[in-house]
Amino acid sequence: MAVILAVGVLTVARAEDVTIDLSVDEAIALATRLLVEGQTERAASVVRALEQSFPDHPQVLFLDGQISLQEGAYADAVEAFRRILSRDPGLVRVRLELARALFLARDFEAARYHFEQALGGDLPEPVRQNVYRFLTQIDAETSWLSLTLFIGPDSNPSFATAAETVDILGQKFVLNPDARAREEVGLVAFAQARRAFGAENRTFVRGDVELREYPDSYADFIYAQSTLGRNFVSGSTVWTAELGPLGSMYQGRALYWGGVAQLTHASPLTPRVLSSQFVALKGLSYDEFSYLSGSQVWSGADLRYSINSISGFSAGLVLARNWAAESPYSYSALQWSVGYARELPRRFNTSVRLTVSQYDYDSPLPLFEKVREDRLVVLDLNVIARDWAVRGFAPTLTVGVSWNDSTIELFEYQRQYLGVGITRNF
Repeated sequence: MAVILAVGVLTVARAEDVTIDLSVDEAIALATRLLVEGQTERAASVVRALEQSFPDHPQVLFLDGQISLQEGAYADAVEAFRRILSRDPGLVRVRLELARALFLARDFEAARYHFEQALGGDLPEPVRQNVYRFLTQIDAETSWLSLTLFIGPDSNPSFATAAETVDILGQKFVLNPDARAREEVGLVAFAQARRAFGAENRTFVRGDVELREYPDSYADFIYAQSTLGRNFVSGSTVWTAELGPLGSMYQGRALYWGGVAQLTHASPLTPRVLSSQFVALKGLSYDEFSYLSGSQVWSGADLRYSINSISGFSAGLVLARNWAAESPYSYSALQWSVGYARELPRRFNTSVRLTVSQYDYDSPLPLFEKVREDRLVVLDLNVIARDWAVRGFAPTLTVGVSWNDSTIELFEYQRQYLGVGITRNF
């Protein structure tokens, strides 16, 4: 089969040596029919001819992606579908095909993102149910890695006080400059991974790590958690039970260690709303600060509403209770958050989130003779350059500000931070 490009038309020589002049639309229709009939090689020949003169034509790219899917070239399919969405992120059919290609390429977290975005489109009910099946598989049966890493300045990485003086038992003391906020440039990383195994891949081992590194170990922090768990599936609903150890270090020294047991429930709430709820029990032991040791209960719920295929709204609520060894360090907590995410043409995914937390302690803090009450406000903006992804990692920019008000001045602080890095969360 030879393919010759004429002026404004495609000339296709068939096997029987009959030459037919086709317009671009006719050639696309021919390639589509050949693909539907299972004649992938002949369809690919027509598409290759089209690509020579119309490499950015969305229908040509879509056919190229479909052919790559059938040939098992998932990375090529992902690239073709991404190129279309970079120009028009509102194309739901293309997004569904991209999500499927990412799933087959085992990039499950990226596939999840696009399946959830697609729920914002006007999907026929069988298609919507198929999206739910993919999401259930991702939640209950897959192994995956999620990673975000960035470097940049932080005005207060140690969450140190903004106060210059503090009142203790009625006396005013001037704080040492080392106890107050100072700016540093550091590295921050968040990683989550899950390895599924066993019957239907329903059993798993999961790990979560948070790492913060600064010069001279000024505010270095490591948190790590590992759990063994099991998923239980009923239709589009997934129950997850897991149990394991956790621990953290601060400035190179052990801070606390303990364990966690957690139960999570996730399911569609309405055609465009996905919901999840959790309850977690934690036991913490502080070697150097024994008065902080104790147990905690955390519970919460998250909702994600797909406004359309390019934007979504999220909301979360968390309640917590901490019983420390000494009453002044026991507290009740309430946290709520709202977020908005939107895809922009050509280059970027954007999201903004506001989180407000309230901590109310049980009794007056020694030396201060006041009951501590904190109110923390955090505002984050994140931008991902999805078109510049390499091997699943895309450049990201994070900007954030936070304020903590407290009835005890020593615990009041402000913080601004900026980070540039890479992420797989798109």
